[in-house]
Amino acid sequence: MKGRIINLNGGVYKVILDDGNTISVKARGKLRYSKQYIQNQKSDSKKMAPQMVKLSPKVGDIVTIENDLISSFETRKNSLIRPDIANVDQILLVFAAKNPDFSFLLLDLFIINIIKNKINPVIVVTKKDKLNELELNELKNKLSYYNKLGYDTYFVNSLESDGTELVDKILDNKITILAGQTGAGKSSLINALIPGFNLETQEISEALGRGKHTTREISLYPYKNGYIGDTPGFSKLDLLGIELKELKDLFVEFKDCHCKFNDCMHQEKSLGCQVIENVNNGNILKSRYDNYIKLYNELKNK
Repeated sequence: MKGRIINLNGGVYKVILDDGNTISVKARGKLRYSKQYIQNQKSDSKKMAPQMVKLSPKVGDIVTIENDLISSFETRKNSLIRPDIANVDQILLVFAAKNPDFSFLLLDLFIINIIKNKINPVIVVTKKDKLNELELNELKNKLSYYNKLGYDTYFVNSLESDGTELVDKILDNKITILAGQTGAGKSSLINALIPGFNLETQEISEALGRGKHTTREISLYPYKNGYIGDTPGFSKLDLLGIELKELKDLFVEFKDCHCKFNDCMHQEKSLGCQVIENVNNGNILKSRYDNYIKLYNELKNK
């Protein structure tokens, strides 16, 4: 039998089979580890050494089931660590317009992690009703820069289902997961997209100014010939597996800049740096460049 994993809880995988039925199974023991060749990080040698690496099925995997056990899973087109999920088509980055305040640093951190894994990011701004007209227009103007980079942006009020119909149109026949700012209303957005679904939600803690984690495990739910999933909320995302030298290439607008030196890292004192020129003349958003410098310094300090 073949199917797709839609939930993992306590070592038990819930799988939707090709015939539409759902079963719960465990994975065969030999799936737990696999010999892979990895460069020794503690040595200057470029030789690849064999290591036993833990290799388990993930939510989103297409699996084969034999004798009531998962015996194998198909090659993944992508695989994330946080959230721990595979074969994702797009990620809705859900950020609140207010309460909690919109964080462009966190947005850029999400985007570079997502495009590194060759997944399409889509920005969804919730709670647009919390801003007055002037504040909303300022946020839209700033996010229009991200639109020009190719990242579609939607503004919604999930409680009133205002704007959610536009988001709904991009979900057909895709595996979509929601990630982003803690307390931004990811579960509320799913509830608005799928009326009557009633995924657990929780209000922002006013005392802390941040959300409480209402989602405790990763699950995919069949929707519009595809799947939609909520993921555990978190407020800080690490620079997972990103090398210092590749960071600049994950800021897509930098790629069109032709600097004097090929190895230019686009620092403020870089000579002949076209990125700096484009920041100064307004072609590159200053706050986005500032976020690049913050992330660059964080990686450099590591």
